[in-house]
Amino acid sequence: MALLPSLVAFASARFPRLSSRVLASSGYTLDLDSFGPDAFGVWELAAAARQDAAWRPLVSKAIAGSPREDVAALWASLAPVVGADTTLLEVGCGGGYNSEAILHRFPGVVYSGLDLAASMIDLAEQHYPDRSFVVGTAYALPFADASQDVVLDGVALIHMPEWKRALAEYARVRRGHVVLHGLTLAESHPTTMFAKYAWGQPSLELVFNRDEIRGECEVLGLQLGDIRTCLDYDLDPYIGIPSVSETWTLS
Repeated sequence: MALLPSLVAFASARFPRLSSRVLASSGYTLDLDSFGPDAFGVWELAAAARQDAAWRPLVSKAIAGSPREDVAALWASLAPVVGADTTLLEVGCGGGYNSEAILHRFPGVVYSGLDLAASMIDLAEQHYPDRSFVVGTAYALPFADASQDVVLDGVALIHMPEWKRALAEYARVRRGHVVLHGLTLAESHPTTMFAKYAWGQPSLELVFNRDEIRGECEVLGLQLGDIRTCLDYDLDPYIGIPSVSETWTLS
């Protein structure tokens, strides 16, 4: 392992509370109870603001022609499935920054965003008052059956303990495709839940067994098509599970 990633892994493990102040993610552990009871709630304003501040320059760089790997993967995944007047619902829209990247590349898209955290939606509405955002849960999407041409999971499914319920909702609401952006996947390990600090706040996260999540998609009638590689996100140094990050397009 290279020196910088190894130092980050060391700091994250040995000084989780300290490193949570300077790292986007820190304190990885399989011991969920170590964070204490009722530690994992909706994101607070401070965490939302930290994520928002980190992402806005990345979107600006993408629009200027230098997209990070995950933004490039999102664009490439959407290119074959969106066009003029395509309705797209992003679940886990955060502060709305993906909407800027999406509408820059695909200006004809009719975008809506949903997030569980009111703090995130507040930021999204401040940044993009002309766009549609709503507070809601992926487990019961406030949208009609087959009402969206594309349902985009904006790196949200990896934070959902009841991820199968969310997938079923995506399948219900989509009229065309489902795009699962930023899935963390393992080949030989079972789907595993772990905890960490995300933007300074305790957070649950999942690494999916590739065959299990693909099988669940197929049960719901979602057939895997395009696969795009995202950021380098190997959990082996942190929780002993080798992993990759991918964006899937399903139809």
